[in-house]
Amino acid sequence: MTVPHTPAPVTRGMERGILILFMAAAAVVGLGFLLPSLRGLGALIGGEATLSMLTDAELPHSGTTDAGAAIASATYESAWVTATGLSDGARWMIGLGIGFGALTAAATVGAIVFFLFLLMWKRPFHRSLIVATQIAGCALLIGSMLSGGLGGLGRMMAADELNPIADDVFVIGFQFDPTVLLAGVAILALSYVFAYGTKLKRDTEGLV
Repeated sequence: MTVPHTPAPVTRGMERGILILFMAAAAVVGLGFLLPSLRGLGALIGGEATLSMLTDAELPHSGTTDAGAAIASATYESAWVTATGLSDGARWMIGLGIGFGALTAAATVGAIVFFLFLLMWKRPFHRSLIVATQIAGCALLIGSMLSGGLGGLGRMMAADELNPIADDVFVIGFQFDPTVLLAGVAILALSYVFAYGTKLKRDTEGLV
């Protein structure tokens, strides 16, 4: 008769080690998001702006391939441009967009690290977590709009200034991804879940 194998129990030290690993991974990911923003701000201070700009320039093409495939029409959608000599207004708008984007990422990653810290502290429904998730959700909502709007305005100003020397290939406009807004709404909704969990924990204390 064989005795069924029982898995080894997860010790407190193993739990802490896993949570510390997750915290370190979140910090590294957050740093990875912040470094490009810091480099961009440093370049702006030095007088250079590297940015993605919308364009509708045509993609050169001609003829067909041996397989008979052909390009009916093709245009570029965006172009990475490193520009110097932009106006102070354009540089300020681009810099503010980068700055608000960096603050948004920092607030979000900080809330994640704080949540993991509370898990390690055995306080997943601590009241301070509600505040942290509300800050992260508001940062994603407001910060993403400010970052996208101000940065987009700076790109439009840059496109207008660079078009005379680029045969008007840049579109005076910008793209905005609403996914970040949806993430902000989801995190704010999660804060209400934490608030309910905190209330439930407080109401049930001493019953068992």
